[in-house]
Amino acid sequence: QPIASNDWESKYVLNPGALRLGDKVYLFYRAVGKDEISRIGLAITDGYKVLERLPEPIFAPILPQEAKGCEDPRIVVIDNRILMMYTAYDGNIAQIAIASIRVKDFLKRRFDRWRRDGLPFENIWDKDGVIFPEKIKGKYVLYHRIDPSVWAVYIDKLGSYETEQQYIIMGPRPGQLWDSKKIGAGSQPIKTKYGWLLIYHGVDYSYIYRLGVILVNLHDPHKVVYRSPNAVLAPEKDFELG
Repeated sequence: QPIASNDWESKYVLNPGALRLGDKVYLFYRAVGKDEISRIGLAITDGYKVLERLPEPIFAPILPQEAKGCEDPRIVVIDNRILMMYTAYDGNIAQIAIASIRVKDFLKRRFDRWRRDGLPFENIWDKDGVIFPEKIKGKYVLYHRIDPSVWAVYIDKLGSYETEQQYIIMGPRPGQLWDSKKIGAGSQPIKTKYGWLLIYHGVDYSYIYRLGVILVNLHDPHKVVYRSPNAVLAPEKDFELG
């Protein structure tokens, strides 16, 4: 819950990304305070209950593109670095951004060692970015949404985003389907023997959010193998409706 005595997280806490290191699960959560600016806080858990919650944010706006906040972190570890995709928002345009920190610096709480690795598609409204948890064919792979479609992008090096390997992998479906208005990625893909499994959200023209899944090729994750025709999770409870 928000902590009223902490100005930076006194109004809302939401949309966490989760990272497991050893026997701990670290929740990188978005926090909004009195100034209406989003920052990233950290809660340390055993997977079930909060063991510690840091009193100060671990990541906060610096760049002009982040003037109104750093939102919605999604976390993976590759080559002993924690990679965080987040949404940079300046009050006019939201765009995906990447930052990283060495695992040992993170565990020693050297949060001044975050490295900003840039905005892959600068000056384009872009959200719901996730990075695959391992390189594929030597490249970083990320999904993101430039309305109305989800794109797959292959990147050689963080911070250098000149690439022609971009693919539209899916868009909203027509008619009255549950994902006919817009779609977007959820958390990072999960590796299975059948392919990479991605849980995604879809919105219909009544603006109801539901979850579905896609399965993509293990070696070419821009190739969709399967897409659920129906939602796998839909609002039912009072606290989900609205």
